Amino acid sequence: MQNNLNKIAVLGSGTMGSQIAAHFSNAGIPSLLFDIDENTVQKGIDTLTKLKPAPLYNPKNIQLIEGCTYDKDITKLNQVDLVIEAVAENINIKHSVYEMILPQLKENVILTSNTSGIPLTDLTKVLPKELRKNFLITHFFNPPRYMRLLELVKGPETDINTYEKLSSIGEDLLGKGIVHAKDTPNFIGNRIGIHGGNNAIRLAIQMGLSVEEVDLLTGTLIGRPKSGIFRTADIVGLDVHAHVSSTSYDNLPNDESRDILQTPDVVLKLIDKGLLGQKSGSGFYKKTEDGILSIDLDNLKYKPQKRVRFDGVRRAKGYKDIKKRIKSLIYSDDKAGKFLWEITSDSLIYCANRIPEISDDIVNIDNAMKWGYGWDIGPFEIWDSIGIEESIEKMEDQNKTVPEWIKTMVDNGRTSFYDLSNGEKTFFDTKSSKISAIKPGSKNINLNIVKSTKNGLIKRDWSASLIDLGDGIVNVEFHSALQPTLNPIDTSIGKMIEKGLDLLESDKFNGMIIGHQGANFCAGANLANMIQVIESGNFKKLEDAVKSIQDLLQRIRFSNKPIVAAPHHLALGGGFEIAAPAAHRVASSELYIGAVEVGVGLIPGAGGNLRMLLNQMENIGSGMMNSFQIAQKSFETIAFAKVSTSADKAKHLGYLLNTDTIHINNDQRIWKAKQKLIEIIEGGYIKPKYRDDLKLPGAGGRTAMAMAVKGFKAQGKISAHDELIAKKLAYVLTGGNKGGLTKSVDEQYLLDIEREAFVSLAGEKLSQDRIRFMLNKGKPLRN
Repeated sequence: MQNNLNKIAVLGSGTMGSQIAAHFSNAGIPSLLFDIDENTVQKGIDTLTKLKPAPLYNPKNIQLIEGCTYDKDITKLNQVDLVIEAVAENINIKHSVYEMILPQLKENVILTSNTSGIPLTDLTKVLPKELRKNFLITHFFNPPRYMRLLELVKGPETDINTYEKLSSIGEDLLGKGIVHAKDTPNFIGNRIGIHGGNNAIRLAIQMGLSVEEVDLLTGTLIGRPKSGIFRTADIVGLDVHAHVSSTSYDNLPNDESRDILQTPDVVLKLIDKGLLGQKSGSGFYKKTEDGILSIDLDNLKYKPQKRVRFDGVRRAKGYKDIKKRIKSLIYSDDKAGKFLWEITSDSLIYCANRIPEISDDIVNIDNAMKWGYGWDIGPFEIWDSIGIEESIEKMEDQNKTVPEWIKTMVDNGRTSFYDLSNGEKTFFDTKSSKISAIKPGSKNINLNIVKSTKNGLIKRDWSASLIDLGDGIVNVEFHSALQPTLNPIDTSIGKMIEKGLDLLESDKFNGMIIGHQGANFCAGANLANMIQVIESGNFKKLEDAVKSIQDLLQRIRFSNKPIVAAPHHLALGGGFEIAAPAAHRVASSELYIGAVEVGVGLIPGAGGNLRMLLNQMENIGSGMMNSFQIAQKSFETIAFAKVSTSADKAKHLGYLLNTDTIHINNDQRIWKAKQKLIEIIEGGYIKPKYRDDLKLPGAGGRTAMAMAVKGFKAQGKISAHDELIAKKLAYVLTGGNKGGLTKSVDEQYLLDIEREAFVSLAGEKLSQDRIRFMLNKGKPLRN
């Protein structure tokens, strides 16, 4: 569908309005941001450059946002194709704004509201009939850049073409996951979310669990954000939590769980004390000089947090697969298991009872919770994981009422909500009581679905697979057996990349993609394996391993057939080094890429220094910078372990080439990579020439870098070990003994001196301490 937008307008420059405009600017769409006066709107725009995390991919994007006031600029509304209203959640204010702007809107303009709870039928009462067909609700989740969910709600008069156009805009231009909600209070995400949150708070008090215990149990352990229930409430704001609760409670008199929708007393008491969470400095948690305290739910006094220990948690941590871990936890007979069983079973039943009230199917409910609340798997996927028949039996033993449609489904022989076979993912459709296929978008390639087809999976190893994407394209997918969310490089990943290259050389395929759909592209080397080799004292083995990965990545660079890397989210250390030698990169807009090896006492060892120099040379262009400036920029990026905050920033830092592709919809990334690869193949791919003409500054450049490093050390900004690492890094980036104004350096020499420096640093005790600290604490040690 044609979804081009020339310009949009956002009414209201508050937290949501300004950030919605910011995200449209990320997509290259200019906007008019309106508010009541110039100071208010300018404040909203200025805040965009100060917020953390940043709402803008690049600070320059703010130039696409034009501040406007209703009294001076309202006639400019006739320039826009889409108007998004994001003013205060007050029906009278919204109506007055609609009446004010109506005369200025051009024909066929689309008008939407970002309301989180006011019924669409109430909003449209002041709108003429011809505009009601172009009106709908676009509920962005906060912050709009990072929260993937966009709930769309249409009214009885909304034109289906308008609705589909907005859906396409959200998906293709903004990278959103579209959930089709109904015109009910709090729609889908917040309706389910507030029920689950309130119930967890209620049960925590009832079962005598502490704030920190509940947050451990409701965080990453069960595939949800690490903040858990209470910390999330603090981040959102307890006043906001109460508002969402009240919206549901006040407007849903017939909800079977209405008592749970009422704001918990403990939340109201904290609000009365002015303890609103992060925004006020204290809530369920309080940050002090001595550490972060948690509140005692009985007496509302702050206390030091205690270490959380549960037998069920200890056992469940042995499962890397989230579905198996959840099942282990929920059926554990300790206090943790009982708590998780109660909140999960209650939530599953509540979700099932919401069909068809808030959604016509289970898919939109699951997607709302995954995309809006950060769950790894949705409620009905969880139900499949714990076993439908087994869980129903336990629910009924506890006198919980399981919805009849689920029991009918089971009685008819369907024992799972979802199924995947022969290239098709299906779900149980409650509307027809039949099995329906989930139809992926035309721009989506789901690797799991491809693997389920007859010839889709070529070969699987424990951490990587080879997949036939059709059209002569092979895909290397990472899925680490031990750390599936981080995908560190191991021998399995290396082996599958090598086999993929072999397939290209045997002419069985015309091109290769390195990409997957896990949480993160690759977070670097397997440090646990590395420290074992180091502690054994076998540095020859370490050097051979480094040489092997260097050679493998050079094979990628000089493959006769093109290779496209598709990095997303974290691509650290070795993740950058795997992506960099490819012929092209199709990167997710949300790309956090960096050479961060100094944090573990090392420098890049798999060609990262060579790649950075080559990237800087290509991005900057010949003649724009001399050899020292190129080496210096590379040095600053690596020595300070700079990590991009977006793919746009990655180009500026030199982790991506200016010619690389950035794609805003992460679900479409593999599809986009395939399209780009086919384009490269059809254009007649020519592999790059081996560089033996690299001009690097040599000893003179090292001296200048050493002086700067010495100054940092004198100021106490870096340690003596940091200085040692920096000197070795400078030696490599300036071309070692072969660098100099009148000399040329070749690629292999740079790889050789890089490897030598890497292994040398690995032998340093302080570097080894950094590696162990990272493994134990998950953060860098500066020693």
